[in-house]
Amino acid sequence: MNAQDLQIKCMPVNPIEMNLYVVYRKNGEGIIIDPGCCRESEFERLFHFVEQENIKISHILLTHPHFDHFWGAAKICRQYNLPLEVHEKALDLLAKGAMGAMSFGLPAVEVPAQVKAFGSNKIEFAGTGLEVRYTPGHCEGSVCFVLHEAKTVFSGDVLFNGSIGRTDLPSGNLDLLRKNIFEQLFVLDEDFQVRPGHGGRTWIEHEKYQNPFL
Repeated sequence: MNAQDLQIKCMPVNPIEMNLYVVYRKNGEGIIIDPGCCRESEFERLFHFVEQENIKISHILLTHPHFDHFWGAAKICRQYNLPLEVHEKALDLLAKGAMGAMSFGLPAVEVPAQVKAFGSNKIEFAGTGLEVRYTPGHCEGSVCFVLHEAKTVFSGDVLFNGSIGRTDLPSGNLDLLRKNIFEQLFVLDEDFQVRPGHGGRTWIEHEKYQNPFL
């Protein structure tokens, strides 16, 4: 990749090893997907990386309202003076999601002071567009982000390498999850890379034919 190509940086963070992504052009604009940092060292690593690459963060996005995915959102939003952007059906679930940390014996997560719904199904940044596809099933308010320029889909906790998102939590629905994977993700070209919320990356082709849950 040259300096003008889109770059994708994956940072596994917090005890649940959630994948935070920075999508950017070096010395240009960028976005953060799933701001799940919780340790000071994780915040420092993220902020240093953004500064080192000279990235102007323009959006902080959430795939779904489970606490491990927005654990550090309040601090990261303050750092860049930006709201947390979520699907409209996730707005009312953030407070419940924040309390979900307590079921792991952890303090409730701080919800950012400013939260807003995506204005449309396309988020513009760095001269490109990120398509928002609504994919409930793992939970209400869950989305996947499709970056056509890089043939990549950020699947949150919908689709993993060899697995799918759990559906035993509130608003989970296995049939709906499978339906959305087939109708929203498997319609993408088979060479699309899948960047999930946990674990390693995979490809649409592999999951179409090898995923034992589908």
